[in-house]
Amino acid sequence: MDKKASRILFVGNSITWHPVKEEIGWMNEWGMAASCEENDYVHQLMKKVKIINPDAQYKVAWAVAWEREYWDAVHLVAFREFLNFEPDIIIIKIGENVSTEHNAEYPYEDYYKKLIDYLNPEQKSKVIVCTGFWKRGVIDDAVRSTAKRGGYPLVELNHLDIDEMKAYDTYGNRAPSHHPGDRGMGAIADEIFARLKEIL
Repeated sequence: MDKKASRILFVGNSITWHPVKEEIGWMNEWGMAASCEENDYVHQLMKKVKIINPDAQYKVAWAVAWEREYWDAVHLVAFREFLNFEPDIIIIKIGENVSTEHNAEYPYEDYYKKLIDYLNPEQKSKVIVCTGFWKRGVIDDAVRSTAKRGGYPLVELNHLDIDEMKAYDTYGNRAPSHHPGDRGMGAIADEIFARLKEIL
């Protein structure tokens, strides 16, 4: 891994990072539902990256508002601040909050590509795209199609949508429990890192 991998931008949702939300029993500020910050997938992945490149840096762009109204350009402009970061690598792991009903009116694939182009206007960054941790049908298919059309490395995560990868042992039936626990977070980090190594 060389200096071209010194800045990584993660574009994600609650699985990537989530602020405190007391009403659902989430009292932390890291990827839901890891047991600690070091165990969410971003930190597990960056630990692997820094073994090779100790100078690597990262930022997280929270894309929940964009997911819920991805057709509204105002949510795209909200990512403007991350353009100054000039990432060498952009890892996009979103889609779980995208409505399949909205997809019928606003084809997700079209807007997903617009998001990539906005974040990578001069196409200097290497882009990795991921399907959902939860199976999302046509939304995941749109990501796969975008990857094929754009030549972006694709990380398949649907196979992790099983109870063993979730946080039921920590949160029971509360809302965070269907998110990945430490094991699931580690698996996400491993899957992404496998593709990350291939493009470096």
